[in-house]
Amino acid sequence: MITIIIDGYNFIFNSYFKINVKSEKLQKLRDDTVNFLSKYYNVKKNKVIVVFDGYNTLELSESRYVLQNIEIIYSKKDEKADDVIVRLAKGYENSIVVTNDNEIRRSVEGVNCSCMSPEEFKMLAGNIINGGYSDIAPHCVEDEDMSNRKKKGNPHRLSKKERLKIKKIKKI
Repeated sequence: MITIIIDGYNFIFNSYFKINVKSEKLQKLRDDTVNFLSKYYNVKKNKVIVVFDGYNTLELSESRYVLQNIEIIYSKKDEKADDVIVRLAKGYENSIVVTNDNEIRRSVEGVNCSCMSPEEFKMLAGNIINGGYSDIAPHCVEDEDMSNRKKKGNPHRLSKKERLKIKKIKKI
């Protein structure tokens, strides 16, 4: 079983909704996101953790609860969701982090964790929800920063890092 750690607000604002929103509608967007992820969970049964930023709250400890089989975490006061995501990624051996945040990507890739953009995950999860399959082509998972680097060795073979990422994605 694979663990999927999702940067909550990054997912909401960059992939699933692509809108600018005022704070009063934010709860509905969080609920819609949890509903979408719950549909994915109902098909694949992979553990899904969504981390939201509680940085500006007065909570002295992390808030954790489960809603529709999705674990939801709000970071505590003066702690960013990014820190929670990196800590969780270090704790789970077989995990994928869904975010566009380059700082998080660099931090978690050092702990043998794969990353995926919210757009890629939404497309993959949507295919799984609608058709029950998780086929993904290698060109869909290629990192933007890897595409313009000179490769050494066999030009027809993906790098070890990319092969590991595809292997994990196929488990989704």
